[in-house]
Amino acid sequence: MAELFFTSDTHSYVFPTDYISDEKRNMGYIAAASQFADGAIIADGGDVLQGSPLIRYELEKGIRPFTAAEAFNRAGLSIYTPGNHDFNFGYDTLRDFLTSLEADTVAANLIDERGELDVRRFVIKDTSDGLRLLFVGVITDYVNIWEKKENLEGLKIIDSVRAAKEALEEGRKFSPDFTVCIYHGGFDDDESGEIRENRGMELAELGFDVLLTAHQHAIIEPKRIGTAITLQTGSKAMHYARLVFKHDRSIEAEILATDGSLPLKKCFQAMDDTVEKQVLLSLKEPIGRINGVLLDSSKLESAVHGSSLADFFGDIQLGFSGADVSAVSLFNDPVSLGPVVTLGSLLASYPFANTLLKLRLTGAMLKEAMERSASYFDEEDGNVRISDRFTIPKEEHYNYDFYRGISYAFDIRKPLGQRVVHLMLGDTDLLENPEKKLTIVLNSYRATGTGGYGVYRKAEVLERYSQDVQDLLIGYFKKEDDIKIPEKTGFALIY
Repeated sequence: MAELFFTSDTHSYVFPTDYISDEKRNMGYIAAASQFADGAIIADGGDVLQGSPLIRYELEKGIRPFTAAEAFNRAGLSIYTPGNHDFNFGYDTLRDFLTSLEADTVAANLIDERGELDVRRFVIKDTSDGLRLLFVGVITDYVNIWEKKENLEGLKIIDSVRAAKEALEEGRKFSPDFTVCIYHGGFDDDESGEIRENRGMELAELGFDVLLTAHQHAIIEPKRIGTAITLQTGSKAMHYARLVFKHDRSIEAEILATDGSLPLKKCFQAMDDTVEKQVLLSLKEPIGRINGVLLDSSKLESAVHGSSLADFFGDIQLGFSGADVSAVSLFNDPVSLGPVVTLGSLLASYPFANTLLKLRLTGAMLKEAMERSASYFDEEDGNVRISDRFTIPKEEHYNYDFYRGISYAFDIRKPLGQRVVHLMLGDTDLLENPEKKLTIVLNSYRATGTGGYGVYRKAEVLERYSQDVQDLLIGYFKKEDDIKIPEKTGFALIY
């Protein structure tokens, strides 16, 4: 038999910490990898170069090699398929990371025009037990949508399904016993647009024995789609997959939780944690003060009654861009901010390095987008609850948007698509003037139409800002001495 251990979307959470609590957490790559069997094949599905305060610090200070690369090497990682966030900082940073890995970079739809990355379309792994495994890697096509043009200079992302099919056909000439596709992408039902983000269903039908997915930060227990056993392991190395390939052609697969309380393997005990200690110290340093607390008390409470934290982020975006309207999403875990603000608490409240775009659209297009946010709620026996649309198969509270610069109301007694019953931009009723042009500022993730907001793909892009929101927030706190709680947005929920 042959064993395979798989992680993805670690986002440089290397140590068993969430950088919010001082307690050891059941997460982090070295804790997960300490549970991997010796002699197994180890693979990762990408997204390392963005996310944790550790990688942010290393990028800011120019620290090389990256701590995550050292952890991968010590674990014995043999296969790495990059994720979309690994392209966020351009060719040179991606090269620094990939060339420091002892693993093979496997990505059939990544074309390296500069020839410095040694990217492979597929690899063959022969095990000591006499089994031969073929690995094909592909990356979500949406890198072409999300990533800034300058970050893809020297690189090209081609069609993932076509590339996977061609690599599978070529790799089969080597007579593998099992075929595995590592896909930095997942599953969804959105078939609109020429470029699609999550094409797992198509890949599962190509004839692979195993499809290891990523990108969506979901826990997908092993199941069969088409010919393939498929799964997904979440994020931050809180879970990992174990697969066993047997000579009788059977495959066992399971998702296991990381146990941060277990002793680390010897290979990790000798790791230099100097940089990690510097990161932890930097997170505790105060960078500003608020005259109160910016609240995200609970996901339902914030969505129904408003969130001063979301209002604050919205005001920052409006002031920076000069747009008429701002759309802001908060994240799955409620985090409030203040009155003393440290770098750690700020990054915990806004944990992703999104950039901003300013779009021009009509009142009708804004209403269409807001109808998606209005679908966050369901009415049940006179009470309001968060709809299963945003919690099953995974929690997606970050796909509910808060709006600033307008007054608006949702009536959730009405059918989906008809719930926005009040929408005012200053003195202009946008429901009565649907062709009225306006501008909106929102993060790059939302501007691509992700999360059910496809209407934004039809809007005119006026400005793409290179500064990420985290840097924007840090700069604001360093500049302003006395930050006040913003006035509440004019929003009403009718149920």
